[in-house]
Amino acid sequence: MPLDEADRRPTAARTLIDDRRVAADAKFEAFDFGDGNDVEDADGWEYTNEGDEMTRKVYFRNAEHPDADSERGHFTVRFESRSDVISEAYGSLDGAIFEDRAEVPAGPRP
Repeated sequence: MPLDEADRRPTAARTLIDDRRVAADAKFEAFDFGDGNDVEDADGWEYTNEGDEMTRKVYFRNAEHPDADSERGHFTVRFESRSDVISEAYGSLDGAIFEDRAEVPAGPRP
């Protein structure tokens, strides 16, 4: 079922998977990958870890070579057990992990 159909279903008719997909999509759309990490496209969600983790392939614009093919990375969302509450979300590209820059406090870390 397309996401927009699941999103429009009454809350009582939605499943945990539907609710997680809605939460993961919202997190992905709001996620700040940082300067120079421009998302061009993304695939659908894949489920792992007995459904508590969702991952999608993400295609980043090649900042060093704009005319080259996109670079493939991933975006992962982890949920609290049996819940649609996100416990962790991060992006990755070539082994580098991206925290959500919108959630990282300014200044040095303690």
